[in-house]
Amino acid sequence: MVDEITIDDFGKIELKTAKVIECEKVEKSRRLLRIVVDTGDERRQIISSISDYYDPDELIGKTLIVVANLKKAKIMGLESEGMLLAAERDDFLTLVTTDRESPAGMRIS
Repeated sequence: MVDEITIDDFGKIELKTAKVIECEKVEKSRRLLRIVVDTGDERRQIISSISDYYDPDELIGKTLIVVANLKKAKIMGLESEGMLLAAERDDFLTLVTTDRESPAGMRIS
């Protein structure tokens, strides 16, 4: 079981809508995609290990939910500036999206 958090803890997480504008497989990687998103006020690069589930072309234009204030990390020498939200169980993964067309940069609450 995961530890419970308070509403104050949850308030520290900045979730935003982000539109995918570029996506490609990371060279020399089996599972990584390099995804460039528009977060409303900037473009960010996110490195994610979802290529077993998504083809790069099918992600372009999608509106996803990202953790916008996650500390930057280096993955295979590439800077990742956030995290995509996804639901996963066994061999199934689905990205968290909006249920209708939404502008980039909307805060999730």
